[in-house]
Amino acid sequence: MTGRAQVRVCVVGGGLAGITAALELADAGCEVTLLESRARLGGLTHSFRRGDLWVDGGQHAFLRCCTDYLGLLDRLGVRHLTYLQDRLDVPIASEASATRTHLRRNDLPAPLHLSGSLLRHRWMPLRQRLLVGRIALALGRIDPDDPTVDEQTFGGWLRSKGADNRSIEVLWELIGKATLNADADHCSLALAATVFQLGMLQDKGASDLGWARVPLQQLHGDAAERALAAAGCTVRLRGKVSAIVPGDSGVEVTTATDTQRYDALVSAVPPAALERLLDPAVLGLPSDIAARLGLSPIINVHLVLDRPVMDTDFVAAVDSPLQWVFDRTAAAGLQEGQYVAVSISAADDLIGLTNAELRDWAMPHLRALLPGLAEAEVRDFFVTREPEATFRAAPGSARWRPGARTAWPRLALAGAWTATGWPATMEGAVRSGHSAAQVVLDGHFHPAITTEGPRMSTPQHSPSPRTADSELGRAQELTRTLVNPALHKAVDTLDGQERLVVAYHLGFVDTHGNPVAEDGGKKLRPTLALLGAAALGVEPAHVVSAAAAVELVHNFSLVHDDIMDRDRTRRHRETVWSVWDDATAILAGDALQTLAFETMLADPSPHAAAAAHLLATTTRELIHGQMLDMDFETRSHVSLAECRTMAAAKTGVLLSCSAELPAVLTGAGRERRAALAAYGRGVGAAFQLVDDLLGIWGDPETTGKSNHSDLLAKKRSLPISWALEQPGSDPIAQWFSSGETTDSELRRIATELDNLGARDWCRSSADQAVEGAISALHGVDFDPAAVAGLTEMAHYVAGREV
Repeated sequence: MTGRAQVRVCVVGGGLAGITAALELADAGCEVTLLESRARLGGLTHSFRRGDLWVDGGQHAFLRCCTDYLGLLDRLGVRHLTYLQDRLDVPIASEASATRTHLRRNDLPAPLHLSGSLLRHRWMPLRQRLLVGRIALALGRIDPDDPTVDEQTFGGWLRSKGADNRSIEVLWELIGKATLNADADHCSLALAATVFQLGMLQDKGASDLGWARVPLQQLHGDAAERALAAAGCTVRLRGKVSAIVPGDSGVEVTTATDTQRYDALVSAVPPAALERLLDPAVLGLPSDIAARLGLSPIINVHLVLDRPVMDTDFVAAVDSPLQWVFDRTAAAGLQEGQYVAVSISAADDLIGLTNAELRDWAMPHLRALLPGLAEAEVRDFFVTREPEATFRAAPGSARWRPGARTAWPRLALAGAWTATGWPATMEGAVRSGHSAAQVVLDGHFHPAITTEGPRMSTPQHSPSPRTADSELGRAQELTRTLVNPALHKAVDTLDGQERLVVAYHLGFVDTHGNPVAEDGGKKLRPTLALLGAAALGVEPAHVVSAAAAVELVHNFSLVHDDIMDRDRTRRHRETVWSVWDDATAILAGDALQTLAFETMLADPSPHAAAAAHLLATTTRELIHGQMLDMDFETRSHVSLAECRTMAAAKTGVLLSCSAELPAVLTGAGRERRAALAAYGRGVGAAFQLVDDLLGIWGDPETTGKSNHSDLLAKKRSLPISWALEQPGSDPIAQWFSSGETTDSELRRIATELDNLGARDWCRSSADQAVEGAISALHGVDFDPAAVAGLTEMAHYVAGREV
């Protein structure tokens, strides 16, 4: 960014993310204004006075591997106000036993540094202790960036590896629950794997624990005010923002006192607060992003006692719902007695209780865990609640965590809820601040193409491929020059009759083997793969194997689909089974599938096996979708929800794979893989809706398919399933049950479906799917030209002629 000294940047939100972003921008020469609605900085990591006592709003520890957070402490000049263990040592107490144990590391390299302590972890059976090493090694091999990993629960995965409920409770949740703010059965495996890999499995010192020796307000908020002032930042406390209006040349920010215009803005507030300031759809996010991410609360129970009942700085609890108990006496400034704070994560069942109810609940557990409490006088008991402590680290949450870059120029996102590679921790918050600042400093912003709110102009649905000077047109030309030769090469490896049949189906030859002007279809899937590579900044030539493989799998499904549907024409000529026979067509389809995996596995990329695995799971789901489709033909009723599920498996999954496969093959990160997969799913939904529309109302001269083909087969397609759930659909239902399939009857039913609104519903639903697909591309670091091509592709899919 040139002329940084003149760039005016507003940072909204004074938590760790906002503090980090503001300092980095100021250090780079920007004119920074930080707006914080409260009377202090620090966000959730704050403190308040209760009489003479300093009380932290929550208990926040950190690990040695939290390098960005430690860097912020250095920048604030306060690292000396924290304590970091020389060697991990976690005292463990139980309500059911007077015995205390410790989880300590030794000097062996990771992951052996905890082996001795885990073997002595008496709180779980010996057989389970012996399993820990094997489970830990398996956990270390997991790819947290894999979207399929994010869809799994940590608890379910642990059980699949042999862990029982007891070991999950007293070991895996002992470590993970406080960090993830989720129990194992409701936590994403990807996030859990991140915590254990970074904190336990990669470096022996990574898990050493640290905590503040002073109130958090002094450590973070007060120190940040001094550092920001020294850096030349303007800090406005009680500067509550009421509206943010981004524009092409700046961002307007309105507070209770004025409206200011800035060159760029960093939003460092939680998603619910963001929704109150502007529609997240403007940024390329779902409008209900806060609801999609959810919230997970934390409860903190505080006791001021007349005497000490703990002889360690903290204790982790087993056989108890109390989780972690801290001695905060010195940090709080208490001169006599002891101040104990209990942190309870994932406290959904407790957040709504009154203080009196929480006291009745907590005190018996505390007396059982800390026997000395029986003789102590409780001088004060109070509770602090964090109902919006973190986003919910549930399976599938990764897809909703946006990157710092947004779909609107000049506005970047920060906060522990964004895609930081970490769960919602202090480390994640600081990392997000760095990422947001870098977006502003780079000055690379995506075009503002959004699904709702103010829009720039977007292409209308196009019924035909774009010209060669469009991004999509160039990608289609690349498909012809790069992918077609790869398909010919693959087919040439076949022998005898199968080579002729496969080449005929792909449009290379006629039934006698004579070359013809190719009509092998639109090749949307390989074009999508090349555009996906371009979005990643990868040369399309490097992913030709992926592009060819998805086209081969697609054609395998078409050959078999034609047999099952008894379709006699495809691409304006006879289908394989109608030229030869069913058996020959089945074998030709099998050959196409085999060629797909041979092509994929022959790629020299070190990630070829992972790409082939994605292709295999995609093919399996595609087959499941086809099985559902066949089953639906034998049933008298198929709900629209069931039909959508079938369509997502039968069509959407391969288009999703086409977009994501280049990212897997080239080792791209989770955020970009997930965004491409989400885009592909949206395009797939639109494609199936339009395909079903064509199957009823399409022109055979345009589509290359039989007239009224879906009605002839009485398929429960999407528009038909929708229509059958509408009032006045009884005549259509009766025809599906026993009606004739003459040409006149097919025309009549097509007209009745149209009159009922099925065609309009199908078109509207396809448009919505396209908008969702396009929005998935924004907020991610993709090449803008490739995004334009993918946008054209989505509109082309929805604009096929009917």
